[in-house]
Amino acid sequence: MSGAVDSNILVDGAAFAPTSFKVVNGTSNQPGEASLVFSLTKGTLNTAGYEALNFTVKYPLTSSSAPNGTYEFGIGEIATTLFANGSYAKGTSYYSLAGYSVKVTALGGNKYRLEFQNIEAVEVPISGTTKIISGYCEGDFE
Repeated sequence: MSGAVDSNILVDGAAFAPTSFKVVNGTSNQPGEASLVFSLTKGTLNTAGYEALNFTVKYPLTSSSAPNGTYEFGIGEIATTLFANGSYAKGTSYYSLAGYSVKVTALGGNKYRLEFQNIEAVEVPISGTTKIISGYCEGDFE
């Protein structure tokens, strides 16, 4: 199904072309809250060619537009901000998504449009290395 996804994602200006696009229902520890887990990957884990962008969005079940919305990575005020958390990996380097947002639009079925709005990815353990993730992908997720 991954061939049905239009993708133009940049990490620090370099193209990231995932070969696998997945979304699953996540688990939530808050009553009245639901979540989706997105996984965009290429290559094999722990190899030089591996690259992955994984993140979870959480939203209130009472929202009439859910899961559509703009999700902030990081800290915000409860009940006023939609939250997301996640990671980016390249080769054996790991980054935590720490700032800015992703816009999620559900297009029906397993079709989504994800817009990455200059997300900051901070290397873990913290080394001072930060990468910026921007661009979009749209289409059928497995």
